Amino acid sequence: MPERLTVEQWKSLLRYDFQDVNEWPLIMSSILKEDTAVFKRATVESLTLAISFVIALMNQRVESKVRDFNELTFGEFVDLDIYITQGIEKNLIAMLDILKGDSRFVWADEALWIIDQYQMFRQHTYRSYAGLFGLNEPKDETDDLESIDPQVIARGWYRIIIDLAENDVLKIDAVTEEPLKKILNFMAFKKERQLEENFKQLQQKRQYDLSRNR
Repeated sequence: MPERLTVEQWKSLLRYDFQDVNEWPLIMSSILKEDTAVFKRATVESLTLAISFVIALMNQRVESKVRDFNELTFGEFVDLDIYITQGIEKNLIAMLDILKGDSRFVWADEALWIIDQYQMFRQHTYRSYAGLFGLNEPKDETDDLESIDPQVIARGWYRIIIDLAENDVLKIDAVTEEPLKKILNFMAFKKERQLEENFKQLQQKRQYDLSRNR
């Protein structure tokens, strides 16, 4: 049994159903590069023990050197956000290329540790800009974030980028290459100013309606 899994080995194991005993010989064959027939002759008890080792390997985490997430550009944050909604398993290599700089020399346990760290950073970022992302607004209990089409999220981010670029395609790269915190701070200020303007207009309308009724 290998002591560590490569990213490719980890990804290849995801296609199997670990709850299906019939697939256990296929799993062992994949990880040990042996004929499946060898493992079909094994007892359920021995396969259960072997599969438990495989699962432990897949869930293993090892701390790794990683870039400072605070140095991410706005475009990189958007790309990572879309990758997460599409499925980390499908986009692990692309995510590592952003977060690590080069995914070719990363073990699976290091890769998963990096993703875990980024998930915490992402969550902290959303909470820090709760007002900007509407996290303080009441939610419909029927809303299910897992059911949201990733393409809808991608288009939402694209609309934001286009708005920041003032509908000028030549400014898109300039926007996405800006530091993440710089763009989020600007967006938060812009939204706050718009809310203040909306409140001001509402007050003026109320005063007008009140004087008209009088």
